[in-house]
Amino acid sequence: MIWLLILAFLAIGIVSLPSVQEAFRRPVTETMRRLAPGRFAELTQGMTHFRWIGPERGPVVVCVHGITTPSEGFVPLAEHLSEKGYRVLLYDLYGRGYSNYVPGPQDRAFFHQQLQDLLAHEGIVGDFTLIGYSVGGCIASSFAAENLARVRQLVLIASVGLHTPRTPVAAYAQEHPRLREWVLKWTYPMVARRYINTELSDGDTPAKVTAAQRAQIRRRGFLPSNLAAMRGLLREKFDEAHRVLHRQGLPVLAIWGGSDRIIPASVIGRMTELNRAARQSVIEDAGHGIVYTHPQEIARIIHENHSKGLRR
Repeated sequence: MIWLLILAFLAIGIVSLPSVQEAFRRPVTETMRRLAPGRFAELTQGMTHFRWIGPERGPVVVCVHGITTPSEGFVPLAEHLSEKGYRVLLYDLYGRGYSNYVPGPQDRAFFHQQLQDLLAHEGIVGDFTLIGYSVGGCIASSFAAENLARVRQLVLIASVGLHTPRTPVAAYAQEHPRLREWVLKWTYPMVARRYINTELSDGDTPAKVTAAQRAQIRRRGFLPSNLAAMRGLLREKFDEAHRVLHRQGLPVLAIWGGSDRIIPASVIGRMTELNRAARQSVIEDAGHGIVYTHPQEIARIIHENHSKGLRR
């Protein structure tokens, strides 16, 4: 009997380990916020960290980062765009960077609300370029499709949402959702650490981006936020959003990394199927961290396409 009790306690301990670990992580504090660059806005869902980079009268660019890289990852690109005269708005998604952790589902409506609130807070009513990086590409694409009158043009950088990983493990997890949820919750912290450490070891990532990425993994709310996005946003389909963008004639520029291990080369063909009018560029030696490892090239491509009439 005692062995059964010991086994039961061990099982409970294993199941509850992720929650216990999360409780010991530090939340974003007021001291952290005082030292953070930029400003904060109390929006309808929570406190959001944001900052502007570039001249006040330049064309407005709004950047949406991915689920693991905070807005710091956009700073190198924003600085190059500012040199070309653009005024760039960066912000942290909820649970990332310095923005509040907001419990609950994180689907497209959740992310759209934060962006809508921030645009209203900053008085941006239209005529802006929207850039989405990685998972931010899903947010930016779907937001643009639902707000065509407000977005001047859409730029997608190493965007997620155009392919579905197909492996035996993924198929099994799809058929067994309860097991999938438990495995995700228990293993994701280790997977996230390994992924971030691997991505940051290439030698091309700026020191500030490295520091911001590693700080997040120790911050309360970051891992639950990523899991919430994986359960919500990343299970949605975005094909129709791209078809809407094509039908309505919204200019789209897609930039890919030729050495990206996350996004397969097949997405280029898939984008062409969904939106024949989209312009696409490949930076051959760039991986998935393209937005902060090759910011100068990306800024040049964006500016050249803007100058050639990407604008409506």
